[in-house]
Amino acid sequence: MDLSVIIVNYNVKAYLDQCLRAVRRAAVGLEVEVFVVDNASSDGSVAHIQEHFPEVICIANQENVGFGKANNLAAAKALGEFVLYLNPDTVVGETNFHLALQRMRAQPEIGSMGCKMVDGAGQFLPESKRGLPTPWVALFRVLGLATLFPRHPLFARYYAGHLSQDTSGYVDIHCGAWMLMRSSVLAEVGGFDEAFFMYGEDIDLSYRVLQAGHQNFYLAEAPILHYKGESTKHHSWRYIKTFHEAMSIFAQKHFKGQAMAYRLLISLGIYAKGLATLTRSWGRILLPVLLTFILGYLMSDWVSTYWERNHRYVEGGAYPARLRQIFLPAFAMTWTLGMAALGAFHKATSLRRVLSFFLMITGILLASYALLPSDWRFSRALVALFSVGHLLAFFTVRLTLSPQGRQSFFYRGYGKSEAHVGEGYWPLDRLPLRILHLRPKVLYFHPEKLTYQGIIYNMESIATLVPDGIRFRMVYPEWTLGSDSHALASESAQGALALPRIRRQKRAFDIGISLCALLFFPILWLSKRGRHILQNIAVVLKGTSTWVGYQVPGDHLPPLVPGVFTHGPGKVTDEIALESDQRYAEQWRPELDLFALFGGSF
Repeated sequence: MDLSVIIVNYNVKAYLDQCLRAVRRAAVGLEVEVFVVDNASSDGSVAHIQEHFPEVICIANQENVGFGKANNLAAAKALGEFVLYLNPDTVVGETNFHLALQRMRAQPEIGSMGCKMVDGAGQFLPESKRGLPTPWVALFRVLGLATLFPRHPLFARYYAGHLSQDTSGYVDIHCGAWMLMRSSVLAEVGGFDEAFFMYGEDIDLSYRVLQAGHQNFYLAEAPILHYKGESTKHHSWRYIKTFHEAMSIFAQKHFKGQAMAYRLLISLGIYAKGLATLTRSWGRILLPVLLTFILGYLMSDWVSTYWERNHRYVEGGAYPARLRQIFLPAFAMTWTLGMAALGAFHKATSLRRVLSFFLMITGILLASYALLPSDWRFSRALVALFSVGHLLAFFTVRLTLSPQGRQSFFYRGYGKSEAHVGEGYWPLDRLPLRILHLRPKVLYFHPEKLTYQGIIYNMESIATLVPDGIRFRMVYPEWTLGSDSHALASESAQGALALPRIRRQKRAFDIGISLCALLFFPILWLSKRGRHILQNIAVVLKGTSTWVGYQVPGDHLPPLVPGVFTHGPGKVTDEIALESDQRYAEQWRPELDLFALFGGSF
């Protein structure tokens, strides 16, 4: 047996499926056994493996025993000359196994190997090669010297900055996402230390290989794709706390005399980075909303002053003080929060969707304005102008905060905003050049007739040439997979309604429609459909129903409470209803529900 591949899975069925497809191809010409250790997933991973990958040896744990222990369970049964620890959110190229084993056999001093990894945006992942995180290395990183001198052999040792990402060579530490071990060395040093539940165990194992007198090697010639964060979410306090605990265990184990100082440095580094990451994450969410609110208010104030002096009170006089003190702030807050609830501030929101949201919010505000007391109805034209002013404020803020300014805010392609690569579509040949000139926003790979190796190399090349907005997707019959950046775990493998933020948008939409229905109570009562809406306001506000739901609910769809109405056209065949529900779940947006409420269909 040449190689034993061990994959630990936890609730990432779609990515595991892709990983196993790639492993199948890479194993051609070799004797390979594949283990999948499932840590009590609830997404049907085990059944999926048994049905689609019968050659895989599946170990189904009844509880989540952690990364290290799960790997050890399979390693104890492995028969291969080499053992590869592989994350489920990775894609290996067709020559990856061959090149790695060839190097290992040619250089017997290598006890453990890591390889070059790129993320779902085609960007190099620096943790592909690392130095031993000694107290000094940790200090240099905390002080920012590693960032200031990214190639320095001492200051940048945390990510082995002295070694180019495209140059193979000896390093100290490997990443556990792809970690190849010589079985004899693994038997000598032991497997993963099970004291580490998650994180840090790869650092510990790499260091024990060095202590045993073997070398750790970084292989640059066979890059893999690693959707960093799919199997574990990295940007949360829970991750920060878990990683800190892991590094404390490492310090106590290997640097007993310096453990206290080491833990202090590690704590400073981890929590400083975590705080900065969370601050940036929330800043990206809250800052655009806050700036739009402020700028929208200022523009509305200017509009009201202009209207006051040139149209309403030309001969003298002024609007009541409550216009600027109460009405304008309330309008700005309602408009901004309404747009935020609908998802207008999300970075991937299209211009078409923003304009749809704008018309919806403006219509609701104009309708609500008509129900105000007469002394609060200053001018319907003013309300419309305020809304336009807020839209201009929104565009100004979005344009200003866009990383590449105008280039990343507006679509710059000559055709569709998406393109497909594969049989019957664009070829891999000269793909970066084609992308450079045509600039689609999203590139869909169809791997059935492509090589994973070719896809990975092209993603790298495209990311270098066009670093300002190409998003990559892998298309399979059951799902579409992708990851936009290594800073944010991608959820593109799921339909829209499976994503928490989209579900929050739908809930906000339900509440907004319910409040509008209350405002228009007399009008709605005149029609049968209107009375049906009024009768269901309570259950929608309570959250036990949604205004628009599935036609044929089932386990194949993201969970959704029963709908007062369905999104479909009415009586259709089960097959059409199932496909329609799937499409609705994958592509949900507020205007679909609004259309359905008026009797339309998706």
